[in-house]
Amino acid sequence: MKIEYKGGTKFSGYSRGHSIAIDLPEEMGGSDTGLMPGELLLASLGTCMGVYITRYCKTAGIDCEGMTIDLSSERAEDPARIGSIRAMVKIPGGVPEDRRTAVIKVAEHCLIHETLRNAPELTIEME
Repeated sequence: MKIEYKGGTKFSGYSRGHSIAIDLPEEMGGSDTGLMPGELLLASLGTCMGVYITRYCKTAGIDCEGMTIDLSSERAEDPARIGSIRAMVKIPGGVPEDRRTAVIKVAEHCLIHETLRNAPELTIEME
């Protein structure tokens, strides 16, 4: 992933020939041309859970067409960070009662969820 500064509060992220716009909303001094960094974190978590859930559902014979995952977060201070995240999985066709716990467990074991639970070592250097 390469991040390029585009002026103001704008950035672009590039990976594998794809790009994504990152910015802050106007009320935070930005021009609202992209998602905020915290929203990207939620998007990463939600889509990762979605990939794991759909794989499980397909092998378990559960129709997950139209599934949505709504994520919300609460800010914490000292230090400033996302203090809590809530994810609500909605599968329109429903999930049999005996499979609901398994679907949640699968989501809890996605790569991003596990990364957040077991913080990676982070090194920041300057060139």
